[in-house]
Amino acid sequence: MYAFDPGALHLAREFRARPIGRRSPELERLLTLMRGEPMAGKYCVICTRPHEQWVLARLSGIRGVPPTLMENHVYHSIEEAEWEVFKLRWQRLGGGDLDAALAADEQENAR
Repeated sequence: MYAFDPGALHLAREFRARPIGRRSPELERLLTLMRGEPMAGKYCVICTRPHEQWVLARLSGIRGVPPTLMENHVYHSIEEAEWEVFKLRWQRLGGGDLDAALAADEQENAR
């Protein structure tokens, strides 16, 4: 069984560089773990204008109950929206603020 490692920032960088398309097996294992979380409250992306606009939403986990749109989280590329969902799922797994972790790691590596 794959265990989440919040220190595996190389996987976050890989996803950020290519949120859509082929991925390493290690990143695929992480994404499978993220996608396997319970449906209730899970973040997702909904296209509200084809090829123009995507909005974050949270799934209800109840059949027939639609997702709740997060109207203040609107994106104009699927890649931006997918990156946001990745960060939220990372945090939900216990990884904390991914932007802050990446910035701190980059600062550390710059020394």
